Amino acid sequence: GFIAQVSDMAPYGQAMRGKQETRKEISLIGMAHRTAFVAQGTIAHVNHLLENYIDGLNSRRPALFNIYAVCPPEHGVGDDKSVDQSKLAVEGRAYPLFRFDPDAGTTFAECVSLDGNPAPDQDWPTYTLKYVAENGAQETMTLPLTFADFAATEARFLKQFKKAPPETWNENMVMLADFLELDADEREGKFPFIWAVDAKNRLTRLLVTEDMVRASAERLQFWRQLRGIA
Repeated sequence: GFIAQVSDMAPYGQAMRGKQETRKEISLIGMAHRTAFVAQGTIAHVNHLLENYIDGLNSRRPALFNIYAVCPPEHGVGDDKSVDQSKLAVEGRAYPLFRFDPDAGTTFAECVSLDGNPAPDQDWPTYTLKYVAENGAQETMTLPLTFADFAATEARFLKQFKKAPPETWNENMVMLADFLELDADEREGKFPFIWAVDAKNRLTRLLVTEDMVRASAERLQFWRQLRGIA
């Protein structure tokens, strides 16, 4: 038999502070049984999804399919954005693609696959941000795509960001990806942010809350743990 698990990956609830506990990973719980086929995917990664459905259903073992599900009204995205947001959830390490096939070998490293995840050897993938400079020229920046960059595209996380106008920018503002690498004492007096663009496509900085820093650090830790297993 098989179990179909639909998850909306919500590290925060609707309350302002949201959930504070570490997210429970049903895919790892399934893997801990050691004899079940486990696949974690999204509707944006069709080939990965169908291949795992076929292999899981043909494995003659218990199978767990953990599929990322976008709820447009609750997540605060457009009704036509389910595929885009599912893809972004994987790119921002919010919801890594994962497969555990107990018939693929003996060790976890032999049985676990992270195939399909972008930049598998890096903490974060990169993306190109296009913006209009002060002189009106079209410019680009290559930036790390963190969990916060994913979260900034959904209304459910709006309280976790605050726009910082250019006149407020200062040397104590640190990109989130760099901030996460600092020790606790090195973070004192620093303000983590991610780059974004406004309605006129001008550069802006989004300061992130302590909760968003914590969530991003937790997702990064989980991604590193998955890499360690695989």
